[in-house]
Amino acid sequence: MSDLKLDDLLAKPEEAAKRDLTDAAKVETGPDFKGAIERASPAERKKLRKMAEILKRAVKLAHSGHGAPAAKLAMRALDMDPESALANHVMGVALEELGRLSVALTFYERALNKDPNSPDIYQSLAMTAWKLDMLPVAEKFLRIFLRVQPGNVDGTINLAGILRDQGKFDDAVELLRTTIYANPEHFDLWNALGTVLIESGDPVQAATFYQESLRINPEFARAWNNLAYAHDLVGDSIASIDAFDRALAVTTSLKDQTIMRHGRSLSYLGAGDLERGWAEYAVRLNPDYKDATLFEISLPRWDGTDPAQLRGKTVVMVGEQGLGDEVMFMNTARDVIDAIGPDGELRIACEKRLLPLFRRSFPDLMIEAHASARVEGRDWRVAESVIRDKPPADLWFPVGNAARAFRQSLEAFPAEPGFLTADPEQVAHWQAELARLGGGLKVGLLWKSLKMTAKRQKYFSAFDTWKPVLNLPGITLVNLQYGEVEDDLARAEKEFGVKIHQPADIDLKMDLDGVAALGKALDVTVGPMNATANLTCAVGGEALIVTPTAQGWSKLGSDGLPWYPTARLFHGATFGDWATPMKAIAAELADRAKQAKAA
Repeated sequence: MSDLKLDDLLAKPEEAAKRDLTDAAKVETGPDFKGAIERASPAERKKLRKMAEILKRAVKLAHSGHGAPAAKLAMRALDMDPESALANHVMGVALEELGRLSVALTFYERALNKDPNSPDIYQSLAMTAWKLDMLPVAEKFLRIFLRVQPGNVDGTINLAGILRDQGKFDDAVELLRTTIYANPEHFDLWNALGTVLIESGDPVQAATFYQESLRINPEFARAWNNLAYAHDLVGDSIASIDAFDRALAVTTSLKDQTIMRHGRSLSYLGAGDLERGWAEYAVRLNPDYKDATLFEISLPRWDGTDPAQLRGKTVVMVGEQGLGDEVMFMNTARDVIDAIGPDGELRIACEKRLLPLFRRSFPDLMIEAHASARVEGRDWRVAESVIRDKPPADLWFPVGNAARAFRQSLEAFPAEPGFLTADPEQVAHWQAELARLGGGLKVGLLWKSLKMTAKRQKYFSAFDTWKPVLNLPGITLVNLQYGEVEDDLARAEKEFGVKIHQPADIDLKMDLDGVAALGKALDVTVGPMNATANLTCAVGGEALIVTPTAQGWSKLGSDGLPWYPTARLFHGATFGDWATPMKAIAAELADRAKQAKAA
């Protein structure tokens, strides 16, 4: 450590937290100076007291957002004693404030080695490990902290959050209930219990706990935000908007404001208030919004308010967000082309895997791949492929902005199915391949997303719930699910006696042009609204979509998906009621199989 330079530490790359700790109890990590001095030997106490004066200033600076000067003071203390637990701990605090999470963890570990009896070090280790998505490690350290400080409310809330993020919902609930019995008027505990219930898939019960939190503290912005989220999940967009309004009225955090405004924009859209919804949706591009993609494009950005601004211009349209969003928003591409007119030009930068499909669909356009990278914890995107060494462009916009201009009402959506064009040769190939599987309705099957986490799990039905569909006579099932599916396919055959055919010679994740053609060739696809379902519907293929709730922002207040006329939605009476839509889908498929047989 003697040769360690502050500049070297500050040169380490910044890391964004891999876990959202928004609902964590706010603990100001740092050492208990008094306790550390008391634990030291008499010979060490004098030196520690002198060092503590420097380090207290460093902690104060770090907690007020001044990580660099805090690190400078911590380095002074380390120069005095490189082995000091206090100095190493405070350097970790400063580096954590600067976003150097992995390096901060190293300093916390050094502090622990020198003072293994300090509960504060265990807490600092746990919180940083949580941010880094090292959940078992975070759980271990926080359990040690709570053994030393039993009943600590903040520690309990945070341990419950770590358990929640691991999907250990029952353990988290039991932990919080025990603590609530001893602290029934602690509003943060009730909010924490709500977050566990909502992520486990029970937004109705979660709302009850958020309301109890707000009874105790009506100014608690996070609980209002979470209540809005719960209302949205059960399909009550109006109540969700009201709760977001209440949250925004009391929050002081700019970061939280962008999160709340983004949530409110989706609730506006879900309620069918497209004018306000699309206007508010612009917050997704605000750099203060934690999930914003940062575009490095040196052109004026069109905001979607006035289509006339596009007339006669050379315009760059860039794909944004996830793959499904990039496909869905292409619903507006022909409107953009018409708005630009014959004297202008539209160029498109899209996901590389979409190039064949997009180029076929719009053969007269310049269409190239955008490039993305994660730098210092943020997602960046450029569109140099359609700008550099090309004739000058006038404007650019992320593809979602076009919805503000061209999708202000349900009537503005095209009624004809399919705004992208599948490869006719590949469609014919897959039709021939499907015919070789025998008779019956050819049904593509999806059941999950590639990104499955404890928090995302509630949006997708368990594979077992598909049994009514899998057991239907007169249908031939074809796997469209990308990712690791071998175990599920084997279970279907062993436990349900159902063969789900794996299409040959196609990478369902990478060959998106082939996936679109296969989706078009099938009689129908069933499953959740993931990237494959978007592709299928975008080329005019038919899909029966199962959703966890009656409402959703992409429905735009309608009963279906205006983006995709060939999609039909099925949902249960309550959030997470998968049995009802599965029975309805099974009945629909059975009826269609009967008609196909009779034809």
